[in-house]
Amino acid sequence: MSDAKDSGTPPAPPALPAAKKEPGIAYSRSLRFWLDPANLAVKLQQAGPVLRTKTGPAVAFQMNDPSLIRKVGSTEEVFQFWGTDPCLKEVAGRGLTGTEGRPHRERRAMMRPALAALRLADLGTSVRSRSGRLLAAIPSDRPVDMRFEMGRFATGLLVESVLNSTLSPETLAALARSRSAVSAGMIWKYTLSPWPWLPAPRQRAFRRAAATLDRAAREVYDNHRPDPDGGDVVSLLKRAAGDERDEVLNDLYALLLAGIETTTGTLAWSCYELGRHPDHQEALRAEADAVLGAGGPTGAVRPELLVRTTGFITEVTRVHGIPFLVRRTRHATCLGGQNLPARAVVTLPLGALRRDPARYARPDEFDPLRWSPDAQPPLSPASVFTYGLGPRYCPGAAAADILVPVALAALVRARTFRMARPGRKVRVSLELTPTPKGLSMVAAPRGPHPAGAGAAQSRPGPDEHTAPAPRP
Repeated sequence: MSDAKDSGTPPAPPALPAAKKEPGIAYSRSLRFWLDPANLAVKLQQAGPVLRTKTGPAVAFQMNDPSLIRKVGSTEEVFQFWGTDPCLKEVAGRGLTGTEGRPHRERRAMMRPALAALRLADLGTSVRSRSGRLLAAIPSDRPVDMRFEMGRFATGLLVESVLNSTLSPETLAALARSRSAVSAGMIWKYTLSPWPWLPAPRQRAFRRAAATLDRAAREVYDNHRPDPDGGDVVSLLKRAAGDERDEVLNDLYALLLAGIETTTGTLAWSCYELGRHPDHQEALRAEADAVLGAGGPTGAVRPELLVRTTGFITEVTRVHGIPFLVRRTRHATCLGGQNLPARAVVTLPLGALRRDPARYARPDEFDPLRWSPDAQPPLSPASVFTYGLGPRYCPGAAAADILVPVALAALVRARTFRMARPGRKVRVSLELTPTPKGLSMVAAPRGPHPAGAGAAQSRPGPDEHTAPAPRP
């Protein structure tokens, strides 16, 4: 964020008075537990560094010590990543997510050049040029399900700007609709895996959704248009696999599953907070006009130019991000003075860590200005664990750091967000990434752009309707 002070960067808009914060959020009992900072470090004298917990029939061991959280998340030899569990083989046990140890490291190393920050220098410009057409598909004359619309928007940007491909409108919509069924289905399958005779809910919907994801991976493969130098991520996957088409499809399946899941949740919660805070919505719009408009800085669109927008997204992640990560013990071990049996579920309560009053002033208040470069005391976005930790740190982190802020800036330039039913509580869906359930909003067209600022909004990028522009 310190780069934001360089010349050519618009100054951050002044703070505006806080607005009324309605509606509230209705968390389930389980989610309230994982978000409660009393579960983490604050009451170590009562709970201890490791706490045995019980949610329904499932027993788990919660890490209450931040140092133990890092140890569990980084020690793959002892603590197994949950996605490689046999119960999830049919959906998560494929491609990058289904490997561990050396195969996993080799797979990541093979993709790394395509997902490195230097390679993604033009990604922000690509996202800006493609956002207009994708946003035009959001109805403006009636309330919409924002979780679905952001799923469709996020999927289109990921496929076109990162994977250099396209999806048909029908597949794009089907994938946005099915994301929740895949995500929630994986949670239930994993939670109930010790009791395989118990029926996991919505099994048929889960299988149909997984089939949709399969179909989308095939479309991405078939419609892929490589960069001239063959250095994009899909080209690298194809070259490494040789004639093994299924191997590439497995990795594309994994990239779609992970990329759509997190980006959809972040953008949907961002719309929710924009609707609650018109003051922040106007401030983000002023910044977006200055950066994305015709009079903005020349060259590539970089997140460093969108200081306030980036801080807004960090705060969205802090308040609404993944509440906990899960691991399993590979064998019996001792941790924090407790004996953990083999195959024990170990939980890392990131949500509680993000709401710890010892780290954050007014931890339950949504305040994106706490991430301002001039805020005192200064905060590090790394403390939010946006992309996980250890060997499972998201390989697409650099791409997400560019795509999400530019996508949000394009959103606030094009639309004005307000709640369709003010005062109504929004429920949280228990999925891999909790998302707002039943978030009905109106995304009204924005009024006229300031003089000279709107030219870039309607200016199409190269081959906008077919494939992303090649990157050098």
